[in-house]
Formats: sequence, C-alpha cells, structure tokens
Amino acid sequence: MTTTGESAGTQRARGTRERVLDAAEKKAAEVGMAKLRVGHVAALAGVSRQTVYNEFGDKFGLAEAVAVRVTDRLVDAIEVELARHPSLPEAVGSGMALALRVAVQQPLVQLTLARKDDDDMIALLTTDAAAVIHAATRRLVEIGGTLWPEVAPDDHLLIADLATRMTISHLVCITESPEQAAAKLATWVKALLAARGYPF
Repeated sequence: MTTTGESAGTQRARGTRERVLDAAEKKAAEVGMAKLRVGHVAALAGVSRQTVYNEFGDKFGLAEAVAVRVTDRLVDAIEVELARHPSLPEAVGSGMALALRVAVQQPLVQLTLARKDDDDMIALLTTDAAAVIHAATRRLVEIGGTLWPEVAPDDHLLIADLATRMTISHLVCITESPEQAAAKLATWVKALLAARGYPF
C-alpha cells in the first residue's frame, strides 16, 4: 500500500514520465532541442517510442514538458529568494534578477537562446511559450498567496503574469542588466500596489 494514497499504476506512470523527462533533458543538453529525437530519448529512458508519444503527443510536446520542468526548478529558487523580502515589490524585483542570472546559466536555456539551427526551439520562449508562462505564473501565484495573503488573488495573478512575461522577454532580448530590468518591474509592482491601496 502506498503512503500517498496513489495506486501502483499511477506511481508507475509517474515514474515512467520522470524517466523520459530525465532522458530528454540529458539528451537535449547534449545536442539541443532541435536535434532531439524521440527514438533516442526512448532508448535512453528504457521505454518504447510509442510510450513517449502516448505520454507527450509528439516531439514538441516532449520539449514543452522539459521546458516546464526546467521552469519549475527555476521557480523553486525564486521562491527561496521571495521569502527573504518582507516587501512584495522588492521581493518581485529581487526574484526577477535572480531568475535572469540563473536562467542564462541553464544549459537548455543557453542552447535555446543560441538559435543555431533552423528548426530550433526558441518558440518555447516566444510564440509557443504558453505552457512555460502558465506553469511559472501558477506557481508564483501560489507562492505569493502564501507569503502575502493580504494581497487579492487577482492582483497576485497580475503581478505573476507581468513578472513572468518580462523575465522571458529580457531572456530573449537582453538590453540591460538583470538588476536594471528587475528595478523596472519592482517600480511597476509598487505603483500597482499603491493604486490598490496596499501598504507596501
């Protein structure tokens, strides 16, 4: 019997999904998302190609799932940074600066931003970034609600969405330092909260 109440089948399915994602992330870090092949990932994970297709739909679905996974790890680091600051605007700015510094050191982000191949996966951070934006925003709303419960959920959603989109924009097109970009975000968040009447 499992301690979480999950069935053995559910745990096996989750274990298979994680193995495939481990393999995809490892292989993509070696060759880039553009050259990622489902067959290679399946072999590395010890599953069939059909298992990968059943779980992720196609190669882009697999790449998208890897991007969301990387995003979740980044948000884990941001959560620690946010908790260090009592002021929400200061915390959001500091979190964005950290995200920009850490993200560019991540191998898959580096490969994605390099755009060396005609069929690269830069779309995961531009025209097809919905999954990454939704994953980051959802997590940030949950974190914000825990750390600053006096702020309305809709305002947390607005701030999280703005922070996520600004961070991605600066990753794709760097025009200033992480600290400069983050200071702008903090200023906008402070203005928003002041307009709402929050004591920050």
